[in-house]
Amino acid sequence: MGDGAAIVTDYFAAPSDDAAALALDVPSGPSTLARGSGEPLFDTVALPGVEPFVMLGTLHELLSGRPYGECTAEGRHGQVVGGDGEGPWVVSLSDGLVEALVRSSPTRLADVAARWARTPEVRQVVPLVASTAVLALAELAHRATDVRHSLYCWTRLPD
Repeated sequence: MGDGAAIVTDYFAAPSDDAAALALDVPSGPSTLARGSGEPLFDTVALPGVEPFVMLGTLHELLSGRPYGECTAEGRHGQVVGGDGEGPWVVSLSDGLVEALVRSSPTRLADVAARWARTPEVRQVVPLVASTAVLALAELAHRATDVRHSLYCWTRLPD
């Protein structure tokens, strides 16, 4: 994650897969400011280099205590809902991960973030950065759950 070759990722909430795919219509993704309001198109958290497949599968495993294979086999884990070819893409996050983020206390999230930072997939992340990422994702999960939205990741390859 600290190098310039990290993939670009923004995590965001949307009411449906179709709505989430609209993030592909703007070059800068879901954090693009809407005309008139100056507010982002979607409730978004930028987490550069935190990819939604293996890294979030590992996070889900640590939060839930379930085996990695079970976590990544959930129907919405890393499911492409929009994009093709060279990207960008929008992929869904599993409902199980969102639930685990919402149900975890701040203390539990901090503990899991520290363990997550030591995993092979995330090892290059400084623990403070991993902790910030997990807490930001949990806060987004809370906001999304409050309005019955799902979580997604908009991602593209680096320039």
